[in-house]
Amino acid sequence: MHSEAFEQLVVSHYDTLLRIAVQHTGIRAEAEDIVQETFLHLLETDRCFESDAHAKAFLIRACINRCTDYLRSARRRRQIQLTDAQIDPALTVPPPDADSLTSEVLAAMQQIRPAYRNVVYLYYYEEYSIREIAQILGKSVNTVSSWLTRARKQLKEVLQDETDELSEGAAVHLPDRGGKNHESTQNHGAARRAKTAEDSA
Repeated sequence: MHSEAFEQLVVSHYDTLLRIAVQHTGIRAEAEDIVQETFLHLLETDRCFESDAHAKAFLIRACINRCTDYLRSARRRRQIQLTDAQIDPALTVPPPDADSLTSEVLAAMQQIRPAYRNVVYLYYYEEYSIREIAQILGKSVNTVSSWLTRARKQLKEVLQDETDELSEGAAVHLPDRGGKNHESTQNHGAARRAKTAEDSA
């Protein structure tokens, strides 16, 4: 891969990968290490991509794989339990042009399973369809759909518990991406299609 092409991928997708890594680790320094490892992996594999969407899907899957390794590793077990104040707020708040997830939802994601966390983040934040997420994660469409349903339920429970502490009986709702059916949002154009699970990251 040419250095210019690699640098463009770093510029384009570093923030996305960092947000994914922070959602897993809660520690910016560890998240940055994971993102660096992800890009190093890209250099080592010397892959060519059909499009930027293909490259992004590969990088997301590679980053998630490294996050999973981190969560299983001794490195993570040695970490001191974080308080909410130690989580970098800049990485739990969506940028101005991405209002589908609130900071409260992103914070609540820390309390659900990593697999569910990935699906929620990719569906609501990156606006991938269920089919695209299944391709990125190497899972079936039914599995991803089930994870999204369970994640929504868990997030609502977490958010409701937190809201009840402030205001008895207050309602909490997750964003519904315009009220569309899960699969009705899958047509982002051919360039957005993620590659299938054969593209191992």
